[in-house]
Amino acid sequence: MVTKKVLITLLLLLLSLLGGKTGGGLLHAQPHIRDIYASAPDSIFPLLTKNNRLDQIDFRENNMQAVVKDKFDGHSELLVLSDRYLRLKLSEHCIVEMRLLSDSTFCMVETYNAPAPDSHVRLFDSKWNELQTIERPAVDDFLSEDLDMDTRLSLQALPLIKARLSEEDNSITFELQTSELTREQRQKVEGKTHAIVRQMEM
Repeated sequence: MVTKKVLITLLLLLLSLLGGKTGGGLLHAQPHIRDIYASAPDSIFPLLTKNNRLDQIDFRENNMQAVVKDKFDGHSELLVLSDRYLRLKLSEHCIVEMRLLSDSTFCMVETYNAPAPDSHVRLFDSKWNELQTIERPAVDDFLSEDLDMDTRLSLQALPLIKARLSEEDNSITFELQTSELTREQRQKVEGKTHAIVRQMEM
């Protein structure tokens, strides 16, 4: 007679075999953004070593200030870390955000301040293979129709657009930057721009 203990052992063995054939199957753990950040190629974060990133994760998960020295003696800080989202102050002039959109895909936003912020948005799979670059909205999409042509052309000539990922959902917000305009142009554009929010569904 087959005992209950033997049946349980056989069931666990079967589940293990099925999991191995399906890339994890029922036993496959949900991915976390921390693991993707830790496994990033050096080419993505050339200022930081893998040990730097692991230290940041450890500090943040222990409710400590997650600051490390980079390869050039600057400072990098992991500001926010949750299961699906992180925000990193890579340097004095660069903020990086990452958010899991699905179990196999994430979005990364790199924002450079020089001095006005401008963002680059990319999609990757969980192995850091780049899938695509997210196209930003056109300048005209941010502007009211009654904005004068000279100011409109100035913004089109130097399209600085800041992107922000949501910590709560798969949305991304784009904002047109106007700080590089003249004082007179900034007065003309005041109240005539709006943010654009998009949902990224994978």
